[in-house]
Amino acid sequence: MPAESAERPAGAPAQRRGSTRSGRVVSCKMDKTVVVVIERLVQHAAYKRVVKRTTKLYAHDEKNRCKVGDIVTVAETRPLSKLKRWRVRAILREGKPYVGALPDAEAVVDTGRPIRKRRAEAAPATDDAEGGAP
Repeated sequence: MPAESAERPAGAPAQRRGSTRSGRVVSCKMDKTVVVVIERLVQHAAYKRVVKRTTKLYAHDEKNRCKVGDIVTVAETRPLSKLKRWRVRAILREGKPYVGALPDAEAVVDTGRPIRKRRAEAAPATDDAEGGAP
């Protein structure tokens, strides 16, 4: 009998191994998969300045409960697909959905600046082969 099971009371769940991380959901367009971004601050080796580093993880969301903007905890797991190595363990905080509508083409504010035309439209093409003025 292994020593682990002797220390653990009967019926208690086994300890989960592997790391857990917290991050923000940036995409939930795939079925049962979310993209979680983990941001961390690291000091630059040469310039000694604090730099933000981001890591994207593909995580399994069995019930499609996560939405964009949610703060979630993900746990390391066995490979589930080519890119998925994490499972969503818990939703810590739900993100705020985007409430505003995208502006219509007519609703865009006029800045007063002229619209730049492409070179082909701006000036008619001249043929230099004719040589000289008329």
